Amino acid sequence: MTNDRINNINIVELTDKESLTSLINIIHKLSQDIITAQSELDIFNILSTDIATQMQFIDCVVYKVDSENKVLKQVAAYGESKIEKGELTNPLQLKFGQGHAGVSAKTGETLVFPDVSKSSDYVLDVVQAGSEMVVPVKIQNKVYAVISSEHPEKNFYKEEHKKLLEVLTSMAAGVLVKIHEKDKLEKVKEKLEKVLHKKSEDLDKAIDALSEQYAEMKYQNDKQETLMQEVHHRVTNNLQIISSVLRLYINRDTSKASESLIEIYNRVQVMALIHQNIYKSMEMNMVDITSYMNDLMSFLKSTSKTVMVQSNFDISAKHFSLDILVPLGMYITEVFYFWVERAGKNGLNEIDFDISLKRANDKFSFDLNIKDQMSYELNDPIDVEASNDMNSILISALIDQLEGDLSQGFEGGNFLNLNFKTIV
Repeated sequence: MTNDRINNINIVELTDKESLTSLINIIHKLSQDIITAQSELDIFNILSTDIATQMQFIDCVVYKVDSENKVLKQVAAYGESKIEKGELTNPLQLKFGQGHAGVSAKTGETLVFPDVSKSSDYVLDVVQAGSEMVVPVKIQNKVYAVISSEHPEKNFYKEEHKKLLEVLTSMAAGVLVKIHEKDKLEKVKEKLEKVLHKKSEDLDKAIDALSEQYAEMKYQNDKQETLMQEVHHRVTNNLQIISSVLRLYINRDTSKASESLIEIYNRVQVMALIHQNIYKSMEMNMVDITSYMNDLMSFLKSTSKTVMVQSNFDISAKHFSLDILVPLGMYITEVFYFWVERAGKNGLNEIDFDISLKRANDKFSFDLNIKDQMSYELNDPIDVEASNDMNSILISALIDQLEGDLSQGFEGGNFLNLNFKTIV
């Protein structure tokens, strides 16, 4: 098809199949170029260069509209006089209402001027034109860019040129919206990546700082634990030395005074048991209560020569602090000897103990209940107020140290219940 035939196609009266096929091919080619554009500049180059090439224009310029400053600036162009070494030379800048492009930017209307010499708004760009066509690119009814094509001949631009450009600019507007959204998402992505990178760096620094603090704290804690373990080990050794000395005196002394030495010896052994369990544990204040109670009762049973003792445990507590564990162990020791002595006075040769240690209704206290399986009540209850008996005096002092309350009586067996305070 010749150039003249393309430029003079009348879309309304078109019957030539060859011309129609060529026109469809032009529309298809340009629409594909627009749809696949990756940037705003690609769109502007298509609207200038590709459209001019396909429609046989000799001049085509794209102005981008700056609505805030009310100006238009050339951003793309087709024509030898406007391009030098692939770049736009001396891009023209117009104000709103200045030139035909400025009028279109202001009104948002497509303008066709068959004879520019009859228009007072015409602005000479590079070469004097005979006719001009201006088509706005609108996004959400707002002019975003303006396409201007000039031709040296008068009456060059036809209705089909106008309609074709309006269709293509409408397509371009849709693609520009997608590109802008993509650009916004990219900017948001970049911003988020920067924020995440910064947060990641801050997190790494915080982790490093915390790791250093943890390592230092662990070192100090391990050092303290080692020191405390050594202290308890030495205390245990010293108590064993004292026990050995007492044992020597007990073996040498057959008088009644040896009974007092035996009582002292037994209590020293109880203290040694506490420190042995602390030494065996991995951490301070983490002595297993069940294990300690078993060790304590096993020792106490071994010291009873006249009364056989059996014991059953029901313990829900896991660990106690040292300031609870020591007086509690001593309290159980004194109660044991008091009970065995009462049983001996009543002619008994065997006692079965049920020992329970559970949290009380008050979450800051525990109940230690020691109960035998007797069918009758034993005499001589513990007098924690006025007794001169050494066991009772010691029990009273230990109850005070534990900030406890003692209740005793007979309910299916003789019992002693100690309610004591703790922060466990």
